[in-house]
Amino acid sequence: MHNDEVTPPPSAPEEYTPSAPKLEPRVQRLPAELDNWQVWDIDGVATDNVDAADIDPMPRIPDRQDDVLIVTLAERRWQVEPGGVVTLPITVLNNSTRGLTARAHLEGWLDDRWVVEPYLQAAIAPGERRTLELTIAPPRARDAEAGDYHLVVVVRSPDAPEHMARAGLVLTLLPFERVLLELLDAPEQAATWWRRSLVLPLRVANEGNRPLALTLEGTAPARLGRTTFPGNADETRTQLSLRPGQRVRVPVRLTVTRLPWAALHSRALPYGLTARAEDGALLQQLRGAVEVRPVIGAWQMASLAGLAGAGFVAMILFVLVSALFLRANTLDPQASAPAAPPAPAIIIVTLNQPVAPPDSAGDSARTAQSLASAIQSQPDPSLPLVLPDQVTAPGSGGPVRTGMQPSSKPDAAPISGAGATASGGAVSGGAAPMTYAQMFQSVSAQYDLDWRMLAAQAYVESGFDALALSSAGAMGLMQVLPTTWREWAPAVGASDPFDSYSNVQVAAVYLDYLRTQMAQQGRPEKEWMLVAYNWGIDRLGEFLDNGGEWQDLPEARRKYAEDILRTAQTLP
Repeated sequence: MHNDEVTPPPSAPEEYTPSAPKLEPRVQRLPAELDNWQVWDIDGVATDNVDAADIDPMPRIPDRQDDVLIVTLAERRWQVEPGGVVTLPITVLNNSTRGLTARAHLEGWLDDRWVVEPYLQAAIAPGERRTLELTIAPPRARDAEAGDYHLVVVVRSPDAPEHMARAGLVLTLLPFERVLLELLDAPEQAATWWRRSLVLPLRVANEGNRPLALTLEGTAPARLGRTTFPGNADETRTQLSLRPGQRVRVPVRLTVTRLPWAALHSRALPYGLTARAEDGALLQQLRGAVEVRPVIGAWQMASLAGLAGAGFVAMILFVLVSALFLRANTLDPQASAPAAPPAPAIIIVTLNQPVAPPDSAGDSARTAQSLASAIQSQPDPSLPLVLPDQVTAPGSGGPVRTGMQPSSKPDAAPISGAGATASGGAVSGGAAPMTYAQMFQSVSAQYDLDWRMLAAQAYVESGFDALALSSAGAMGLMQVLPTTWREWAPAVGASDPFDSYSNVQVAAVYLDYLRTQMAQQGRPEKEWMLVAYNWGIDRLGEFLDNGGEWQDLPEARRKYAEDILRTAQTLP
């Protein structure tokens, strides 16, 4: 919009006919100079509506009163929040001897797109007063800059083109703050023993409608890594001043101070980036994780295992050949057949009831008896065992490894207590610690799932490694993909994918959704739900739409579900 006074072209030629009679006002007692802030009633008496002290001293478009079209405003100052709506009531008095059509619109430095209906029109009888409502709806966007907008309401009539009234107002657009923190693709995605520092390109954008000064800070687990901002005197933080819509790139260096020595999987190092205003108010927070590879990984272990295996096989062959040679030279036909070797003992430790080390002969007997009972109760002793030695707590930030309690006997069983930690102290955090079995039981009860199946799935997915991070980005105990986490984590209020309880919760609510979807397709069995988790609901749906059945599934998908259900049967 603009503030130039321009008379629009006539909508009809007869409205501007020069021979039209000049319109005379009904009230003849109007002064020659009308006060900008006065309202004129039909009887010509002026009433002061606004105190002179309230008049904005800043320059604005001047008012213009008319003796025929008399315009009044309820208020001269208005304010609106971006994304909100404000309605301006405009009262127009027809102070003439015949009916008129009044047209009202806004002029001034205002975006036309903010005005819902630019032009309003109403027919007004002689001496009648009508109220028109102009609606302004500025968007919640960075280009809707905060501040005062000086506007005027202009009223004209096509029936009397020589008459025009104008009343000024000030619209204040309130500020809002919004900061965007976004990590760009980094050339180095993983930390290794030869590259412990990674530079993360961070983009910071001011998406608000006013200039903003903010402070960036980084956090990381104290014993595992640290975040810095290179090039700053204080490398722990950096300060920025951004105009509305301005974007800057800030390098963030993440240094790994402690690498895992030997592990089958890479670990995840979580970190956080926080933007705060000058007064310390939190503006935005970003959480992420980088991959940390062990010094000795899976392929190094495989190589060492291969060498060790070759040496072991050679030793076994040597022993066998020596034994055959000796037997051939000392064979006794009368000797009895050798007795068959005893079957190996299988010890099963219940997840939610840790086994304490025996401290006496009586305790040893009781422990052996309980273990024997557990062995006899198993449906198939040849199935793999699930023996987690971890405790966790909701919101604790990850697993807490239990240590080995000292024992007077060399064959004492390890202790896995709900309150034990690596240092022997209590688990930190506000929530009570729980064993993994208790955690799976708690989460499964919320979504009517089999807790043994859920525990077995965590074992198959990550081997109970809460910090596991796959090459595809799958995170934590249940190897939740980033897309799945972003979609379902808000539903359970989870924020940290490497927190054991949060990770299992997100996986459980996702499994509940998959179970419902598969039941709607006539396949309520657990096997189909697990395949959907592993393969993806969309790809499985396409497979079923093409007439696929269980025996037609790829072997890896069938084996995934079968391994989980078979492992679940080993749990007491």
